[in-house]
Amino acid sequence: MSSNAQDTLLPMVQLDDVLISEENNGFSVADFIGYVKKDTTFYLGFKHLRYYQHKYSSELNIYNKKNIKIGSLNRIGQHFSQDNKAWVLDDSTYFSGKIYKRNGDYKYYTTEAFDEVFFPEDTIDVSLEISEEKGNDESQNMRDAKTIGFSIGTDNVEQSKGGASKKLAIFDIDMQKYYDYIIGDTTYNNIPCYVFTVRVKEGLNKNQKGKALIRKVLSYFDKSNFNVVYREYKFVYSNWLISLDMDVVVSLDYVNNIHVPTYISYSGFWKVLFFKKERANFRLKLFDYQIK
Repeated sequence: MSSNAQDTLLPMVQLDDVLISEENNGFSVADFIGYVKKDTTFYLGFKHLRYYQHKYSSELNIYNKKNIKIGSLNRIGQHFSQDNKAWVLDDSTYFSGKIYKRNGDYKYYTTEAFDEVFFPEDTIDVSLEISEEKGNDESQNMRDAKTIGFSIGTDNVEQSKGGASKKLAIFDIDMQKYYDYIIGDTTYNNIPCYVFTVRVKEGLNKNQKGKALIRKVLSYFDKSNFNVVYREYKFVYSNWLISLDMDVVVSLDYVNNIHVPTYISYSGFWKVLFFKKERANFRLKLFDYQIK
């Protein structure tokens, strides 16, 4: 980081305790924020999810505008991986209510999107290489998932829907007036962690809140290696093109020293112009990773 960036960021940070200091840890608060912006451990954890064989159990529920459940889809199965190829095989599935159309296609975009991200229909290529290049064969669903999931804090997001992507740059100078940045510590799954919270400031008016797509990001960083082992997101955004309110929680752990996701949840709604609002929650458990 440049000295100007440090001067800009330092006054914005609150410390629960004197945890981050050059004297005690070898880096400053501005350095810490730099690590958060450049973090690739969260992304790599999800590459491990596709790269290594494991089992899964998921539940997806769809709700109407009165928040009454109108459909559900449960599945249990295995994710296989061999020679840089991966595929999934359901051992059992159960659905009820309004999930499928008469022709057998999914009735809701939400169901289709989660299937593509976590349960691809065909064999896919997998790799542990991290590349900033956009995959030409990736669908819009996948690009959207990456934009929301892995671009937090960056200011070079290519994706743009109604200006939403610009507001992912929560450390940008223009966005700092909307946020508090708080550092603390905790123990999570017996792992000593730094806690880094980015949250919308109290007292903002409706127009100011509308500038902040990301209302909260809570991250736990393993103190020993800075891996993200827990993360929460809160997204709220609305304009003439798109409206959304989503909460996402991701837990990660170690299997034979490999960093992998173990639990993912989503709850919320989204609405795009010319489409009906979709409200859903999704729970995914990932276990029995086969890592030698």
